[in-house]
Amino acid sequence: MVELRQLGAKWTEIEQETKVERRAAKRAYEEWERDKKMKEQEAARFRVAAEAFHEHLNDLIRLAQALINHLSLPSGPNDYRNAEQHLSDLWQRSILEEPKPYAGYQADRNRQIRSTEHLNLMIFKSLQDHTHEKVRWQALGEWEKAWDTCKEELAKFREEAREMMVNDLNQKPKLIDRIVKENGKMNAVERMMDGVLYTVWPWILTGKSEKGFPSVQAMPRGDEGAEVTFGEWNLTEHLIFAEVDFAKEVAKVCEGVAEKLCKGNTASALANEVNIMQERIKELEEMLHPLRLRPLILRTRCDLCPA
Repeated sequence: MVELRQLGAKWTEIEQETKVERRAAKRAYEEWERDKKMKEQEAARFRVAAEAFHEHLNDLIRLAQALINHLSLPSGPNDYRNAEQHLSDLWQRSILEEPKPYAGYQADRNRQIRSTEHLNLMIFKSLQDHTHEKVRWQALGEWEKAWDTCKEELAKFREEAREMMVNDLNQKPKLIDRIVKENGKMNAVERMMDGVLYTVWPWILTGKSEKGFPSVQAMPRGDEGAEVTFGEWNLTEHLIFAEVDFAKEVAKVCEGVAEKLCKGNTASALANEVNIMQERIKELEEMLHPLRLRPLILRTRCDLCPA
């Protein structure tokens, strides 16, 4: 009957061909048409939902990888941010799409930043909902706690370094007078302390306690005297001296302070917090790997999942 009607047959012709009364055939055909249209609409909705869910899945995985890439250790001994501030740097970035230039007015820029942050946090909540049974999200809180404890210990570490540096230099007044004289426009003692901290910090991060203490060296500058170098952090702009022997004496003082810092309880406390952060980052990295994450998301639902 359907085939005949679609070929253009009249209802009287269909009645003759199929022996089905034409009014009954017409009602059945109209019912078939309604059912067909409903199925087509359902299939269209399914395709739209499938595409939307695929996009949602990719958003979740993209945000998870951005989070893992953002989790880190404090960038240096002068990193005074707390964990919340560090994470805010992530949430206020365009993670799910190409970043757009902010509008010209400050109020508009602030609004765009708030909108981006709100979107990222919504997706993050969705990620937690999809994975709460399989991902130990307490690890993120433990990383935050270790970061904030590390921040407090770093402030203490800095004060210890300053006290040690001042005490050691006070025992050598001629040395400090010349240091200040040759680097008079800069706070040379403060820069020495910074150099020591930046020398010790990588030593703490990489757990080199069994490989000796970090070194501070004096290097010749050809015909221009000598410079004191602090591991990977070079302070040549600020600590340049006329004589190599004098630069070596300065380096020796700095190296002594670095060794004492490494032996102290604060360095041990910092190393412990760094270890906790590294372990939690590794744990989250493994749990949020796309190969693990994708099937988790496909098996679960959240409030943002397409219907």
